[in-house]
Amino acid sequence: MSASFLTGCGPSTPERVLAQPAALAQTGAPLPLDQVDKPLDLAKFDADPCSLLTKGQIAASVADPPGEVSAFRKITAPIYGCSWVAPLGANATASKPAKSPRTLTELPESAARKADLFEPWTETSIEGLPAIVYHQRGSTDDCSVAVQVTDQQMLTFEIIGKDLPNNYWANDRCGGVAKMAEVVIGNLRRN
Repeated sequence: MSASFLTGCGPSTPERVLAQPAALAQTGAPLPLDQVDKPLDLAKFDADPCSLLTKGQIAASVADPPGEVSAFRKITAPIYGCSWVAPLGANATASKPAKSPRTLTELPESAARKADLFEPWTETSIEGLPAIVYHQRGSTDDCSVAVQVTDQQMLTFEIIGKDLPNNYWANDRCGGVAKMAEVVIGNLRRN
């Protein structure tokens, strides 16, 4: 036996932050794609998108324990936002498209949608805002959610990755990305 085993000084496994998986996002009935009754103020998103998830929210939507998750700010066109990346696992992104499609009404007209690359496609609502849940890259393993947050802007959320160790949503990626969208939108509303 090694000395570290005998003394208990070996490497420790980080503990999970959450006692149980996060609750499913509360989605609602589809809304008209351009209906934004209460637009979000995107100043905090523009200033520091990586601050929009707390440690517990990262655990709930990216990986638990969240200590190994790194945040990377995306500051170049065509997409601005943040990616939270777990080693050998999930890459969760919240972004603000700078080029078309920038709104939910433009998304159905995009070349990728016309080529059926976003199937399956589901219209819904999150936090009272119109949303579309779709898949990209011809794979149902990855999932995206686009949410119309102002009259002229949508935010997109995505979870991609081959295997998702320590991710509560490994078998329901659309549930995970919807949860991330719900949390980020809720945090933007409170700020």
